[in-house]
Amino acid sequence: MSGALLPHALLDFTLSRASARLETLAYQSLRRNASIQGKRYAHQSVSFTEMASSDYLPLGKDGRSFYSRRQISRQKLSPLESAGLFPYTQDKAVTELEKRIAELKEAPVTEAPEAAEMAPTYSDEELVSMYEDLLAVPLQTQGQVVDLEAQKRADEAIVRRTVHSLYALEDPSAIAIDLKSQYKAAISKLIEMVEALEPLRDPSGALPVEVSLLSDEQWVSLVRVCVEGHDGAAAETVVGLMKRSGSNVPDIALETVMSVYASAGDVPSAERFLATFAGPSPPPALRDLHIKAHLRALAPRTFPTQALSLIHDYESCNLPAPQRTYTRLISSLLSLRSSVGEAQAWDLFAHMRYVAHPTPDAFLYTLMISACASRVIAPQPARALDLFTEMTVDKRIPPTAAAYTAAIYACARSGEKLYVGEAFRLAKEMLDGHRDAYGNPAFRPDRKTFCALLEGAKRTGDLAKVRWILAEIVAECLREGGRGGVAVDEEILTHVFHAYAAYRPPFKRSAVVLVERNGDKPTEAVDGGATVSLEAEARSAEAAPTESEGAPAPQEGEATSTATANVSSQEGEAAPEHPQSPVETETTHFSTLLPQSHAEVLGEAQALFARVLRYVVTPFRQASDDAEHTSEAEDAIAHAFQHVRPTPRLLNAYLSVHYAHALFDAGPHLYRTVFSELGVQRNAWTYIEALERAGRARREERKPALQFAREAWAGWAPVEEAWWRREGANEARVDARLVERAYVAMIRVLSLTGYHREAVRLVRQFVDRYPPSQVSKPNPKHALRSTRILLTAPRPVVRMLSSTEVPDDTVPPSLSFFELEVLHHRLVAVGDRESIGYIKYVCMSYQGALKRRKDAALRAKPVTDPEEQGDE
Repeated sequence: MSGALLPHALLDFTLSRASARLETLAYQSLRRNASIQGKRYAHQSVSFTEMASSDYLPLGKDGRSFYSRRQISRQKLSPLESAGLFPYTQDKAVTELEKRIAELKEAPVTEAPEAAEMAPTYSDEELVSMYEDLLAVPLQTQGQVVDLEAQKRADEAIVRRTVHSLYALEDPSAIAIDLKSQYKAAISKLIEMVEALEPLRDPSGALPVEVSLLSDEQWVSLVRVCVEGHDGAAAETVVGLMKRSGSNVPDIALETVMSVYASAGDVPSAERFLATFAGPSPPPALRDLHIKAHLRALAPRTFPTQALSLIHDYESCNLPAPQRTYTRLISSLLSLRSSVGEAQAWDLFAHMRYVAHPTPDAFLYTLMISACASRVIAPQPARALDLFTEMTVDKRIPPTAAAYTAAIYACARSGEKLYVGEAFRLAKEMLDGHRDAYGNPAFRPDRKTFCALLEGAKRTGDLAKVRWILAEIVAECLREGGRGGVAVDEEILTHVFHAYAAYRPPFKRSAVVLVERNGDKPTEAVDGGATVSLEAEARSAEAAPTESEGAPAPQEGEATSTATANVSSQEGEAAPEHPQSPVETETTHFSTLLPQSHAEVLGEAQALFARVLRYVVTPFRQASDDAEHTSEAEDAIAHAFQHVRPTPRLLNAYLSVHYAHALFDAGPHLYRTVFSELGVQRNAWTYIEALERAGRARREERKPALQFAREAWAGWAPVEEAWWRREGANEARVDARLVERAYVAMIRVLSLTGYHREAVRLVRQFVDRYPPSQVSKPNPKHALRSTRILLTAPRPVVRMLSSTEVPDDTVPPSLSFFELEVLHHRLVAVGDRESIGYIKYVCMSYQGALKRRKDAALRAKPVTDPEEQGDE
């Protein structure tokens, strides 16, 4: 092998050994030459370039300066000497090692072709395998993964051996073999032994001879066994025996006992245990469990005042809680679904970064990104993108699938096309930006990812994307066989029905020229198409391209990706006045063309809903479902829909499609039949949407709309009565804003149908039940929401949301002139001056009450007494 292929590391090592032997000879030369070259270049057989001569140096006879002639003489040195290690030892004897190295360096490179043949070559498969190892994401975290079942068996075996050794002088067979009797016997014997050792202690508490009753492993196993038996008192007794016997109490034993009290929400026992065994400065894990006990002790939807005060007390003692404690508290605040809770969560997040943990972990970043899609405060897509960028770019924290999904959902919830497009860009980055050597994505979309994308598509009315996402969900379900956690469920189908309800078909009957079959003169639709029958719409829809008229039909393999039943036989057909129960059609795919008319939209929605009814034992199930006439593709698609179960939310979404695209009679008929036949209870949204649909009825539909509104109001009244009296749980999910919408819709229906006196009586009923005086009184301000600027305080010292940015979601129901405008116009038309004055008084009273409430809330001082705060 030539010198050109000599490894540099071997050459450096050899020269360093040689330099150690000749260090005394070259010491002065190295000192003079240290500023010119370093040791790193000792293995290179190159000489220094000529240095520029200074003008002030004297010239020699040959016209060169003294330093120039020295440089020329240096170039004549041997390669080893001119390399810089021994530049001025040419008059010294050269050792045998230096000669061999010089020969290696001066040898001509004649083996280059042969060396090139010896260079290793790799196939494509080997390169892919190498890059796969480099790009693979480690799936296991640092530390040993503990098998809980194996640990449990090991602890039981250790306890049994311990009992056998403790009762070696007695008869161990007299003890029952069940685990509880075993650890009870061990504790009894240990108590006897500790009490026997107590008199032997000196005044300082030390024993004359060090005695070890059990090993640390035996103590910890005994504690774990007591905890597995849900016997916290026994576990605490074991820890007390460890302390009394003089053994070192490991932190794992304290954490195991403390976790029992924390999980049960037993705050007194947890604080007593901390005071007895942890002292004034408990370790971080015990602080976390202490605060967890306070959170578990709270009733659902209760503001965690004590837990927040405790975490700030730890901060004032210079004992900040671990980051998982802040994460647990923030999650508890966000689960309240209140504006005050979410504002406090954002403030606590900023406060944590200021006083305790400046860099959140991936889980906390994901939690705060998901909080940007709030249903109480307005969605904040820009903040969500900023947090995601800070996490992945600034902090260089690897993104997770949950973080991508949270950012996608926050952007989709905004409903703005700009951010909805950003949501789809993030989804593409999630799939294509993190692939391994084989091209497999590191993150696969789950059910939450698909729901987030559907949320954005339906809010923009993009039915094409909704159908595409539904097809991808079904395809993913069929590929994974239902094991991947992705399947069509109630939430996904609810989003799909909402998209159909929001979709506006391009076909408009008012722009269609109708031609009579007998050849009469063509007529145009008038009055916005109101006088044109649905039969004419059906005839005009037949002209739209279908599968048989040039529209590209999906192949057999595409049937699973479209994941829906074909409604081509229903496209263009008129919606019946009283629609029958939806039945499945004969084919198994949709047309590639989007629905062009309201009838086509209804057809597709009914075909999707028929998939749900196929797996529910109801009268809707058709006896004509014969397995012999069902193809394999149909069975596969039907398998993807088997997880959907009818719920009030799903049925409300299906009703909304009929409210938006069908004639008026179709909605009330379905409202009366679908809930009762499927055995589903109506909720508040069912009545609200029914009343609002009646309020949008056309002039010729107002008589049946009034009847439908009275029917829906009769169902709404007991629901509102229960919420107003606060009787039982709010299962119908009624709130103040829904109450307003119900009254406004019913007042509008009565006003449009000429029952203005009944509408005025309904306004009086509303005012009597929700007087303006209740609206003017704001809730007391929480002490933790104080805006006073302090650098040290038992509350967050950093705010992310000011008082003006936090909406008041506790305002009682109220009315405004905009909501009563139709009634006011009707009263003016009939000349009812008394009622007009009353409507004006009501509107001004609520307007003034809201203004006084806002002013009082901005000037409110925090309440320090918890009893005066009331229920947040």
